[in-house]
Parts: sequence; structure tokens; C-alpha cells
Amino acid sequence: TDNFDELDPASVVLMQEVMALAPDKNSTLIDLGCNVGRHLNHLYQAGWHQLTGVDFSATAIKDMSVRYPQMHKEIKTVAGSFQEFLPHCDDRFDLVYTRGATFELVPPSFALIKHVCKIAKTYVVIVISESGHAYPRYWQYEFARQGFELIHLKRPPAPESADQQHLSLMTFKRIAQD
Repeated sequence: TDNFDELDPASVVLMQEVMALAPDKNSTLIDLGCNVGRHLNHLYQAGWHQLTGVDFSATAIKDMSVRYPQMHKEIKTVAGSFQEFLPHCDDRFDLVYTRGATFELVPPSFALIKHVCKIAKTYVVIVISESGHAYPRYWQYEFARQGFELIHLKRPPAPESADQQHLSLMTFKRIAQD
């Protein structure tokens, strides 16, 4: 299988969570660190079309246009770092999600969680490795400071997947209105 096309077990759990929390197919969803768009394409094929994908790699965004040409034409994509995109993003999304490494590699000198919460109307869903990388974060505390509560935690997201035992699925919901 191609890791950039197929959904691995943790990605399946992520997509189930996103679709359950945003059952209205007109919901606005953003994938932070979308790579070539496998998660976006999964949502697109299931009927969600108000999609935005952000990835640091312009090459990955270009590859998306080849792999998923119809979806790529209809959704919004941004090639740039979170540090470039988030502070200037005036859009708000019903749900913000991410799968992994790009999110984990953002240095703590950038207020990542604050900026993510600024663009999230209701939910933020993340599948990440909570430890073993250069910038560990206190996820629950950082989200709580922005008015979001941890409503679902699954460690690991897909227990049957031996190579994904280090991952966690965390779902945060806005409890404080701004």
C-alpha cells in the first residue's frame, strides 16, 4: 500500500472521529499538515466539500492535484508553514484536524495551540505522538488555556495496529465562547 494514499488504522479512527463530530456535510474542515491529501480525499469522497488543506510542502500540494484532480480543483489548499499561515488566517472552521509529525515539529516559540484555537469554531482533533520528539507539549493544558476541553482521548487510536502504539487521538471542544 502507498502510505500517502491508503488510510492506516490510526487515520481510519481519525476520519471516523471527524465525520462523527461534523455530520453536516457543509461543515468547514481544515487539515493542518495535509501532505498529498489522503484524509481530505477520504472526506471529499464521503461528501464533505468545504475543505481546506495546509502543508509546508508545495510539492505535496502539487502532487495532490495529480492524485486527486477533481478534489484539488474544488477545495482550498495552502502551501506554507503553520507559522506563516495561522497568524494571518481570518477564516474559522467548524473542525480543525491534523495527523502527526508536521504538528509535532513546530517549535514552542510559536504559539501553535493559541493560533489553532483561534481558527477552530468548535472542535480540534489531533492524532499525534505525545512523546519522543523534540518539542513535547502539555496538550490538555495548552488547549484548556484557550477555552477548549479534552472530550475524547484514545491511546492508542487503533489498538490492533502494533506499529502505532505510540500514537494518541485527542479531541478538544470549545467550551468558552470568544
